[in-house]
Amino acid sequence: MELTIKPHLTAASLQKQFSTLFPRLSLHLFKMPHGEGEGSPQSERALPDSLLSEWVGEDAFTLTVSPEMTVAELESLLRTHGIFAQVFRKSGELWLETTRTDGWSLERVNNESY
Repeated sequence: MELTIKPHLTAASLQKQFSTLFPRLSLHLFKMPHGEGEGSPQSERALPDSLLSEWVGEDAFTLTVSPEMTVAELESLLRTHGIFAQVFRKSGELWLETTRTDGWSLERVNNESY
């Protein structure tokens, strides 16, 4: 499974790519990084039409994502490329930050029944 990162793409397009892989999860981008096990302040959340060039400059690349990868590993991988992201999971009609389940695999968080 791959995520394509291109400077001219928007935050919303990256979210869509991610949600195609994990339909009950959402990837939200932020202006600043968050600490491990911590949430990100809503005030730092990037707008959906923000261009990925704000994080990656003019670099284009592909990231390999596996269902076995933990939430923390994905967020760390993105952070090494300058993208500050937080995974959210669907719970009923709400989207919740995954801070308590950062050590779980993406597949487990995606499939967990809440």
